[in-house]
Amino acid sequence: MSGERQQVRLAVAAFFGGILVTDGEVKFQNGPLTAYGLGTAYPYTVRNAPDTDYTAGMPAGQNWGCVLSTTAMTRQTLREGYGGPTSGYRGRTYTVTCQIELIAETAHLETAGAGLDDLIDQMHAMVYADRNLGTMTADSVLILQAGEGRTGIRDTTEPMVLVNPDKGRSAGGATVTFDAFTMVEG
Repeated sequence: MSGERQQVRLAVAAFFGGILVTDGEVKFQNGPLTAYGLGTAYPYTVRNAPDTDYTAGMPAGQNWGCVLSTTAMTRQTLREGYGGPTSGYRGRTYTVTCQIELIAETAHLETAGAGLDDLIDQMHAMVYADRNLGTMTADSVLILQAGEGRTGIRDTTEPMVLVNPDKGRSAGGATVTFDAFTMVEG
């Protein structure tokens, strides 16, 4: 069984990305954000994702799309000890940073930029609709809450820039950061 840190990364990527795809790497596609321009979500930082991952599951002719990766995680563990030297609960807050990379071949940069804004807004809506990030089962909950508290969900967009004038290709991106809280016994 993988460690909790790895489980949190996988849960975030699955929540936003959809169904697990293994073609030599672990990634998630065909999820609830495909209609908003998210083609693929990776649990770890990805470099040089294939163009097809940006528009996976989207209609033919889609001329922009995004990939998401959980690029950074900070963990803070606080323990409340009860009834002995090793009993108690450890509350762990993971600060999860999701990097979104966008590529587009559109006549107008604002088309992809507006789509990225809609994608980010939908990510916020998904977290607020399911603060367990889909990890609650009949037997357990991995993530007790995400995006709650004073830090909420933070996002920053990057400007769109032309990267290949011959193809009319531009690139941009965003960062979405939120806290995910877990609790383990011991």
